[in-house]
Amino acid sequence: MNIKQLEAFLLVAELRNFTKTAAQLGMSQPAVSFQIKALEEELGVTLLERNEKKVLLTEAGRLLYPEIKQVVRHYRKIRAMVNELQGLKSGHLMLGATSMPAEYLLPIFIGGFREQYPGVRVSLQVGNSTTVARWLRDREIDLGVLGTAAGGEGIEYHPWLEDELIFIVPSWHPWAGGNISLEELVREPLIIRESGSGTRQALEAKLAEHNVTVEHFPGILELGSNQSMVRAVQAGLGIAAVSSRMVHESLATGKVARVIIPELQIRYHLYVAWPHQVSNGLSATIFKSFLTDRELCNRLLGNKG
Repeated sequence: MNIKQLEAFLLVAELRNFTKTAAQLGMSQPAVSFQIKALEEELGVTLLERNEKKVLLTEAGRLLYPEIKQVVRHYRKIRAMVNELQGLKSGHLMLGATSMPAEYLLPIFIGGFREQYPGVRVSLQVGNSTTVARWLRDREIDLGVLGTAAGGEGIEYHPWLEDELIFIVPSWHPWAGGNISLEELVREPLIIRESGSGTRQALEAKLAEHNVTVEHFPGILELGSNQSMVRAVQAGLGIAAVSSRMVHESLATGKVARVIIPELQIRYHLYVAWPHQVSNGLSATIFKSFLTDRELCNRLLGNKG
């Protein structure tokens, strides 16, 4: 039994998908299957049931899952302590983020971090704000970047960057480039993120100030990523409120167009978060300083002021 087998089992149990697990672990799918099979053979039980459509935990898998999770947590804590003693020559930094910072912001910081500490392996898991908060509470990641500070107890939040939600329509839409009223907006189908998304919470909070809910719209399409929302807008499926940072390129190339609703100016913060009263280790501490250093942040992102 080794830690790679245990980590592979935990990730397959959570994602219920061997292909996604292989991508996150940087392994081939057959290699993941081999790790699981070797673990099952050593334990003498079947942990997962596999068929063409899904992966399910067996009774033994459900029983052993929390115990294996605890073993992996202890192992990572030991590795973090050893890495501190080694002066950050090696290690494993576990990050979690919502889709916009994961796709458009964090790669820049990870690149800068890796230049200074090439021996540290960095893993980035992507989920909505609720999921990232859960990962933090369960100590599955060292640091998180998410769009809300409402993740419950046991998490510390630090305001990081301010962003704006802007409304977009297809470039051929009669509203493109213009101003409309909130009354006009609610006549159009709305494309939104899934429940648990920080940007959805920001949008719903602003609508609530005007006694409007998503149920007032003639149709709702829930999607799990910013890119899928932009594509849905391009296809004419509705209007969407998306991150101004994320949609900048699509606006510049004319794939979509902005429409302004004066009553709905929506600004919100992204937060850097970490488990409360827990030593994250040297790699997490240094990466946290990368994110929270305002001068460095402005330089990496090309911001002025």
